Amino acid sequence: ATREQMNMALHVMSQQSFDDKKLEIAKLCVVLGHFCVEDLARLAGTFSFDDSRLTFLVFAYDYCENPQDYFALRDVFTFRSNFDTLMDTVHHGHRH
Repeated sequence: ATREQMNMALHVMSQQSFDDKKLEIAKLCVVLGHFCVEDLARLAGTFSFDDSRLTFLVFAYDYCENPQDYFALRDVFTFRSNFDTLMDTVHHGHRH
């Protein structure tokens, strides 16, 4: 994503109080933009809860410019088990 796209996405998400609204916005952003793992980590960091981060990052996998780097998202989660679930989900669903 361009710096402007990221700033706009982060600004709009920061104005939302609840993760469900942030999730709607974040999903729309990744569908419309070109986001790398670093961008996705910044967006995921705006959520209050790991469940929302997990839902968002599973959704965003298919739109990510560098999905091979998804392992770098470990630090966005409060609990390691949620990162493990993310990796299991995206790798299980995307084996070729």
